[in-house]
Amino acid sequence: MMPVCGVPDNLYVGRQYTSVGDLRSMLKEASAAKFDFVVVDLFKRPDTIPSDGKYTLQPSTVSDLALDSKTWSSAVIGNLSDWIQMETPAQQSYGLQALEQELSWASHLGVYGIVLPPPTSQCELYAAALSRIGLSSICTTQLMVRIPLLRQEDGVEVDGWNSWNQLRLLCDQNPRLQVCLEFSADLPETDQELMRWLGEPVRSVIIPSDAFLTNKQGFPVLSKRHKAFLMQLFRNKVQVILQGLPENVKETETEKYLHYVARLFQSRPAPTAQETFEQPYHDYLQAPLQPLQDNLESQTYETFEKDPVKYVQYEEAIHRCLQDKLAAGKKQLVAMVVGAGRGPLVVAVRSAAVRAGADVKIWAVEKNPNAVVTLRHRCVVEDWRNVEVIEKDMRFWDAPRKADLIVSELLGSFADNELSPECLDGAQRFLEPDGACIPSKYTSFLTPVTTHKLWNDVKNYNDLAHFETAYVVKFHQAFYPTSQIEKCFEFSHPNWELTSNDRYAQIEFTSEVDALVHGFAGYFHCELYAGLSVSINPESYSEGMFSWFPIYFPLRTPVNLKSGQKLTSHWWRCSNDRKVWYEWAVTAPTPQPIHNPGGRSYSVGK
Repeated sequence: MMPVCGVPDNLYVGRQYTSVGDLRSMLKEASAAKFDFVVVDLFKRPDTIPSDGKYTLQPSTVSDLALDSKTWSSAVIGNLSDWIQMETPAQQSYGLQALEQELSWASHLGVYGIVLPPPTSQCELYAAALSRIGLSSICTTQLMVRIPLLRQEDGVEVDGWNSWNQLRLLCDQNPRLQVCLEFSADLPETDQELMRWLGEPVRSVIIPSDAFLTNKQGFPVLSKRHKAFLMQLFRNKVQVILQGLPENVKETETEKYLHYVARLFQSRPAPTAQETFEQPYHDYLQAPLQPLQDNLESQTYETFEKDPVKYVQYEEAIHRCLQDKLAAGKKQLVAMVVGAGRGPLVVAVRSAAVRAGADVKIWAVEKNPNAVVTLRHRCVVEDWRNVEVIEKDMRFWDAPRKADLIVSELLGSFADNELSPECLDGAQRFLEPDGACIPSKYTSFLTPVTTHKLWNDVKNYNDLAHFETAYVVKFHQAFYPTSQIEKCFEFSHPNWELTSNDRYAQIEFTSEVDALVHGFAGYFHCELYAGLSVSINPESYSEGMFSWFPIYFPLRTPVNLKSGQKLTSHWWRCSNDRKVWYEWAVTAPTPQPIHNPGGRSYSVGK
């Protein structure tokens, strides 16, 4: 048997059996049909609740000797009894006993995963029992709650996401609780309701045989919407469980279903160079860089210098600017590259000058002494005769004359979070009155985000400070409950009036679907010069650029929103003589505390 927990880029497909006979024979048959694991009911159903109310465990496999421990742990996922309900106090005692004993037995077997029965609309007692038993240290096995996408309850159609959301909130969003999502023949009305699952911890997907259609050739296929949704879920490395396949028939009948799913998986497009670069960073919290306070390392510079888009755009912007200066009658030009790093922008200025036929003197201003060593070396080996390296902080260096152009790449994921406004305000005193800044303007943007994994990663630090910190993140297992991406702060250069860089914004969003908001995703759009830009805002994204990932502002308490409900947020950019910091808060639908007041948890050092 191939293990369930194998290479994440592989497809793992299991088969659910309705009855448990000889488990070894069942596994042999499944393996011969190329299934990777089996899903079985671990317990027999009791006929009635006994008069003394005591539950007696009846394993379907009689004992743990049916298989060796390695096979239990790699090839079997076990279903707990689906009759366990605790909707009334009378059922609670019996159900609690059953849940405790069944979880204990499943843990004893060491099965790879345990599938818990789906919650009903009134799941408070079930959630309490789960929190007490399943999510404590008693059970160490992976727990998945079976959630049908849609189901009938008392004649009313219930959306599975609402059932899951209620259960996980009652269980304090415990990260050990995952989802085994069951496809239904009918799907929720809107694609937004389906895509919402991409931000949830979906570990496995059950596809019942009745969710398949039959094509003209007589083969099982999924509808367009089912197929598109499954392809999206493949991005989150889900396992597939085929349920209700015909039993006691020729192997080829069951293989048709397996082959169809495998072909879908293999039809995924090959990852682009950008996707390959980003893959290790998926849903990984990173502290934003603080290049003013800290000196960047060689590896950091090297990563940014590989960007195939950013420097092409910069060179073209510089070229247009130099052409404009020449057209205005300027002859000998001076360009100041501030925060020069290891020199990629120096190369861009030199290339643009050659293209424009301009005579340009370049000052490469850099405060990091280690990067200065590289700059001086390049001056010698690459014959940078028109470049002078200045080992100074741009804000405090006294230039011998004024420059026609200031070029910088001081932007962070939220535009101004690496203190570009403060740095350029300090450097602009050596800019000619008709001088230009590249970039000339940048704007930050925000949108609410559902990200169960990242929020739990922050929560695991078990302190307030991490909930009041912004993180650079490549969002992957995430969902955006509104298509609105709203403007937050804007800065323009040169800022001749030296107006304050402190800012305040109130931003309102309207949820397009029931959702749980774990925080906000932040982006920027930057105008370089004459219509040229670089952007990580999804609405104007610079395709192929990977120098910046979005920023994540977490919320201490996630906000539960109904479709059409408004989310009102407030944003501050504050500063004193030592640091710059952000504060953020939600005031509707219910007020929350202001995050990070006074920069007590997170700030950027000047």
